[in-house]
Parts: sequence; C-alpha cells; structure tokens
Amino acid sequence: MIKIKEIEAEEYKNFIKEIKPISFLQNFEWGEVEKELKREVFRLGIYENELIGVCQIIGYKAKRGNFLAIHHGPILKDEYKENFLVIIEHILSYIKTEKINKNYNFLRANFLFEFNENILKKLLKLGFKVAPRLLVTENFWIKEIYKSEEELLNECTNHHKKLILESLERDYIEIEKTKDLNKIEIFLSLYKDLSKNKKFVPYPDELIKKEFEIFSKNDKALLYLGKIENKYYSSAIIIFDSDTAFYHHGASISVKEPINYKLHWTIINDSKSLGCKYYNMWGITEKGPEHPWYGLTQFKKGFGGKLIKLLPTLDYPFSIKYYITYIFEKFKYLV
Repeated sequence: MIKIKEIEAEEYKNFIKEIKPISFLQNFEWGEVEKELKREVFRLGIYENELIGVCQIIGYKAKRGNFLAIHHGPILKDEYKENFLVIIEHILSYIKTEKINKNYNFLRANFLFEFNENILKKLLKLGFKVAPRLLVTENFWIKEIYKSEEELLNECTNHHKKLILESLERDYIEIEKTKDLNKIEIFLSLYKDLSKNKKFVPYPDELIKKEFEIFSKNDKALLYLGKIENKYYSSAIIIFDSDTAFYHHGASISVKEPINYKLHWTIINDSKSLGCKYYNMWGITEKGPEHPWYGLTQFKKGFGGKLIKLLPTLDYPFSIKYYITYIFEKFKYLV
C-alpha cells in the first residue's frame, strides 16, 4: 500500500543521489533556493514498504493567484513508474488531507514523465487541465558526453564542428570558469541585454543569485564566461549533479567571433573530465523560425544529442479562483 509522508533531509538527498534524475529541480538545493525567496517548500516521501519516490512541492504567492508547483517531479524508482497515475492520485489526496492547499488555488505540475498520450488522457480524467502557460521546460536536449573527443565532434553538424575547431585556434577568445559570487553581475548584465533584445521576461536577479550561491557552495555550480580583450560576450551557469551537467541559464551578446562555440565545447570537456555522462542543455522550442528561441534551439541541436519530451504543463484546480488565473494567463501569454 502506497503511503505519503514528510521526509527527512538526508533520506531525501540520498534518494536523489541514487536515482540521478534528468532534472535537478527536485533536488534538495533547489528547495533551499526557493526557501531563501520566502516560498513554502514541502518535501514528501512516497513509500510502499520502502522509499520508492520523492516529490518536492513549492508554494508560490502571486498576483495572478497563489499556487503549488511540482517542478519535474515526482522522482520515482524505475520499477514503480508504471504506477505513476496511482502515485499522482495519492499525492493529490495527501495535499488535500493535510490541507497543504488551504492557501493555494491550484497545483501546477511539470511531471518528470515522458510524453504519453494515454497517460495524458487519464490525467485529464483525474481533473487536471492543460495549463495556459508552462512553468518550467517541457523538454530537454541532452548530449551524451562519455565518448572520445573525435566522437563528440563528429556528432556535431558540419557548421558547428567547423566553428568549434576555429574557436580553439583563436587564443584571444578566453573562457573563464569561476565560483566567484561577485562575477554573477557580469552574467546578469548580459542576461538583461538579452531579455531586451529577445523581448522575454527574465528570471529575477535574486533567484539567479541564490541559485548560484547555494549550488556553488556545495560544489555543484560554475559560472562560465567568454571574453575577448577583457570584454565579456558570452556566459552560462552550469549546475552539476550526479552524472549530468545542466545548462540552466545562458546569455550572450552578438559578436562575429565563435565565442559561444568555444564556451560550450569547454563546458562539455570540463563536464566529461568531472565524470559527467550527460550534458543537459535544457529546453528547446519545437516551433519554427518565427519563435524567439528558434536560433538558440538550432545552436543547441548543432552539438548533437537527442530530445526528451515530457508531458505538458498541467493544472489541478483547488478553488473556483483558479479560473480567474486561467483566463488572465490564457489571454496574456498568447505566444
């Protein structure tokens, strides 16, 4: 019989370390980032005689409506993934029974479960609705990096391979890597310029700072910076966890030099030397050239790899107030 209850920190951390999920957003450190931003964090253990899964739920207070969120969870042992729907029902029941939802209008979930039409239909029958906007990425672009340098290069497109090799010959293109918290301001400056050019709402500075501070303190984050003649043009915040390097935040300004290619090739080789097996370049768009992230998508895909597509973002209403949020978001986020 499946039981849900609060879980101790060490048991939670050890389970994540054992399972090695393809996202780090259920990790203990991410919950600590959210706590620093004054959000409620609920860490649940899922048991059936033994611990079979964990789920971290975050409580957000927002003008458009308070909500609970599951970022890329729950994390389950492989042999229990066939019980995914039953486990989700138990999580919903626990949320209601323990009145976790008392101050929140709905649950928004990006489940860490590969897209499956049949599973999606059953979730909709349970009362979930396809959300009007995503919460976190609904897919990943992942490159296997436990290979020789020649193999890694040959997986790239001819265009990428050419520019990577050219960038390596240009010593004046310098790549820094650091855990210096002060240098996060360089990233934020590039990020702010990028958000203006691409017309998107950036993550808050405070979230990015706290994320880098908490993960780097545990030797799980590095800031990569690309520069030419002491001017910074490119940057990436890389999270390291288990056997994966995650490209979570990136920013650059336009320059003719192949600085971004050298930056990410350096990250790939550094990650490999640290024992990582995968480079998770995070999300891509599946839309065409009109989408603002189409260029970034082509850049990521050019390094080679594969797409892992998850279930879409889903909402589970707890209150009639949810529909105010739904209508607001439906018309505000049309792209």
